[in-house]
Amino acid sequence: MRGNAFLLYLPIFIIGENLTVDAFFKLLEDAADRIRGAGFSEAFIIHHDEADGVCSATITAKALSRAGLNFKTICLDKLYPEVLKGVYARGEGLYFFTDIGSAHVKLIERESPRGSLTVILDHHDTLQSSRTDVLNVNPELYGLSGERDASASTVAYLFAKTLSSVNLDLSALALIGAAEIPGPVTGLNQLALKDALNSGFIQLEESGDFKIMKLGKPLSYKRYSTILSVLASVGYYRGGPLKALKACIDGFRDEDYEEASKLEEERKKANATLLSILKREKLNRMKAIQWFSDRGVYRGMGTKVIGSFCSYLQYQGFIDKDKYIVGYMDVPPDIPGYGRLEKTYVKISTRAPKPLADRITAGEKPPLSKILPEACSRFGGFADGHTVAASGVVEKGMIMDVLKTLDELASL
Repeated sequence: MRGNAFLLYLPIFIIGENLTVDAFFKLLEDAADRIRGAGFSEAFIIHHDEADGVCSATITAKALSRAGLNFKTICLDKLYPEVLKGVYARGEGLYFFTDIGSAHVKLIERESPRGSLTVILDHHDTLQSSRTDVLNVNPELYGLSGERDASASTVAYLFAKTLSSVNLDLSALALIGAAEIPGPVTGLNQLALKDALNSGFIQLEESGDFKIMKLGKPLSYKRYSTILSVLASVGYYRGGPLKALKACIDGFRDEDYEEASKLEEERKKANATLLSILKREKLNRMKAIQWFSDRGVYRGMGTKVIGSFCSYLQYQGFIDKDKYIVGYMDVPPDIPGYGRLEKTYVKISTRAPKPLADRITAGEKPPLSKILPEACSRFGGFADGHTVAASGVVEKGMIMDVLKTLDELASL
C-alpha cells in the first residue's frame, strides 16, 4: 500500500456520561451475547432498499445463518407504522432493522411485543432506546457521525464480527454499503476497510479506489453500490431486493449485471424526462423551499428514485442554491413480501444544496432531519434521515399542507 492511502481515523468523542466509542463496542458485545442466549431459531430482518440496506441485511443474515439461525427478510423504503404493526403481529421473536428503524425507535418500542428481542443496526439520526429488549446499535449515540463515520453496513459488520470472527469475509460488503457516504473512508468504516484489505477481499487501485475481488466481476466498491441500489430500488416492484440479496449472498451472475444495466437505463431516461420538464416549467418556490412532483415519470419504480433525483437536481444550474429542494411521488399500494397498504401515500424527499448545507452545518439554518419529521408528523405522516438529506411519507391529501408547514419551519 502506497503512502497515506490508508490511515486509520477513529476519533474518540465523549457525549454526556460514559457515551463513548468504547461504550458502542460494549453494546455490540452485549447484543451478540443477548442473541446467543435468547434461544430463538429464526430472525426477521427488515431492511432499506438501497445498497447500504441490502448489504447490512446480507451481513446480518449471513452472520445469523452461520450462528445456526434461519432468517426471513422484508425490504422497505420507509418504515410505515401499519407495516411495522403487521410485522410485529407475528408475535415474540428476534427482529432486526438494518439501515432503517433508528429514526423510529420510539414507535418500535411501542409496538415490539414482550418476549421479543429487537436489534436496530443503523446510522441515521436517532434517540436512545428506553427498553432493554430494543437495542439501538447506532454510533450516532456514541459521538460518531452517521453521515461520515459509519454506514449501517459497517455497524452490521461490526456486530457480525463480534458475533464470530468467521464473519471477516463480510467486510467487503460493509465497504460497499459505506460507499454512499461521500469523501474518504473514515471512522468505523475504516475498520471494515482494514479487514477487507488484510484478508484480500478487496484490492487497492493506483487511483486510490478499491476493487471488490470475491463477489463476481472485480469492480469498484462504488460501482457495486450503484448496482445494488439500482436492483433494489428501481426494481423494487419487480423482485429487485431479493435479487440483490441473493447476489450478495451467493455472488453475482451475468444476469444480475444485465438486469442492473437495464434498470439503470430506465431510470436514466426517466431522470432526463423529469429534468427536461423542470427546466421548462421550473420548480415551485416558497420562502425557503422549492418543490416539484415527479409527474408520474417514475411509475413502476421504487420510491427511492425520487431521493436520488433530488440529489442529482441539487447540482443543476437552474435551481435556487439557498432553498431546500423538495420532491414527491405517489407510493404504489402494494409492499412486496408484505401486502397492500391501507392508505394512499406520497413519498417526500428533500435535499440541501451545498451553500445551504454549509449554513445548516454552521447552525444558521435548521436541519432537514428535524424539520421534515416535524412537518410530516403534524399531518399524520412520518420522516427520517440526515441533516442535509431526509425523506418522509404522508397521506396524499395532506401534501400541500405539509409543504406549507415545511416552508414555515425552514424559514425560522
